[in-house]
Order: sequence, then structure tokens, then C-alpha cells
Amino acid sequence: MPKKFAVWRFWRISVLASVLLAVLSCLSLAVAADDALDKTKASFLFNFTKFVEWPALVNDTLHICVVGSEPIVNLLSDLASRDTKGHLLQIWSGIDDPQICQILYIDRAVPELASLLQQVRGNQVLTVSDAEGFAAQGGSIGFYTESGQIKLEINPQAVRNARLKINALLMEIARIVR
Repeated sequence: MPKKFAVWRFWRISVLASVLLAVLSCLSLAVAADDALDKTKASFLFNFTKFVEWPALVNDTLHICVVGSEPIVNLLSDLASRDTKGHLLQIWSGIDDPQICQILYIDRAVPELASLLQQVRGNQVLTVSDAEGFAAQGGSIGFYTESGQIKLEINPQAVRNARLKINALLMEIARIVR
């Protein structure tokens, strides 16, 4: 009887260890996938500085403000020293006055998303979010996922209302929403 109990116990521990390893593997894959998505979003935000014109930019500083995503702030901070068409790049995490931003990224989990969008309406701020349907709701550029890849949707009217100009190359790779 004790030998049977030991075999049963060993089998239970083996199964538990296998399940635990499977769960940990899934978690690490999910974290890696989230990291990859954040890197892609940060890369897009950085590159928007090269494909968008702010006609009334007073000084040589472009402000990218990020609300609700510290990983994206950290990734952008690593890119801040790179060339952005001759502009100095400053990255801000969270903001008191969203009107100081040239690019305002609002994470989908931020409950004040609609309020922030309203606060910058009519100002030269490129609004970007990964919230579902963001561009269709009046944002400039929305991120969406298709086949595991980040894609763009652009609302040309929102961009015009912000008095910004988007390079045609960026418009070509995006889905246009009205």
C-alpha cells in the first residue's frame, strides 16, 4: 500500500508540475506578445513625428505625451535621442495640460479618454489610441490588431480639424475611417 501511495503522489506532483510549466509558458508568451505590441506602438508614435507636419510649431521641441502606458513611455524614452526631422523630442508620462502635446497617446484603459480627446479638440494635437473605434469616434489615429499585427486607421477629418498634415505614405498604409 505505501508503494502505491508513493506512485500516486509522484504522478500527482508530475501532473501538477506539467500544468504549472504550461501556465508559466503561456504567461511568458502573453508578456512577450504584450512587449512586442508595446514596441510596435512606440515605434509608430516615434515615426509619426516624421510623417506629420505641425504648421504652427513654435519651437523645435515635439512633445509626445503618453497617458496610461508606462511601458510605451520607457520605450519612447530610449528613442528620444534619435532624429525627428530636426526637432528635439520630449516624452511626457501623464499630463496636466494635454494642449502642450503634439502627439497625445491615450491607452484604451484610461477612463478619461473621451475627456482628454475633448480637451485637445481644435488644437494642433495628433490624438492616438488603441481604444476600439477611436478614429471613428473623432481621434486622429487608432491602432487596431489584425492577424496579430498592429495596424492603423486614420480619421482625415479629425486630422484636418487639428490643422495637421499627414504624409501620403502614412495614409496609404492606413485604413481610412469617416
